[in-house]
Amino acid sequence: MLKAYPRVLYLDIDVHHGDGVEEAFFHTNRVFTVSFHEFEEDFFPGTGALDEVGEGVGKFYTANIPLKKGMDDASFLELFKKIMSRICSFYVPDVMVIQCGADSLSRDKLGHLNLSIKGHGELLTFMKSFGTPM
Repeated sequence: MLKAYPRVLYLDIDVHHGDGVEEAFFHTNRVFTVSFHEFEEDFFPGTGALDEVGEGVGKFYTANIPLKKGMDDASFLELFKKIMSRICSFYVPDVMVIQCGADSLSRDKLGHLNLSIKGHGELLTFMKSFGTPM
């Protein structure tokens, strides 16, 4: 993908931190990784704090948005839109990769977020509004 697109935005909406993708691109400014995830003491994988922002030329090309248990659609979408508007206006990606994990949905057995399928749809509609290929 990096051969075709110089600037990639990787967005991870999942109950767990997107630690693997973050680690792969922690030292580059070619991929901006954003992870919205539950972040509580003793919750797997225990990474994804606000201060994990990348290193070297990748510094400030990683954004972690730790969420508390019970986050619902209204609260999530308000936060999401503010943050993603700023990131997309700063980074201006050539393409977006979006991973929406079903474990962020209400009643998931592993997580404690309270998002709905409709909420996931609204965030995708919002991201499509930037006109960037996905």
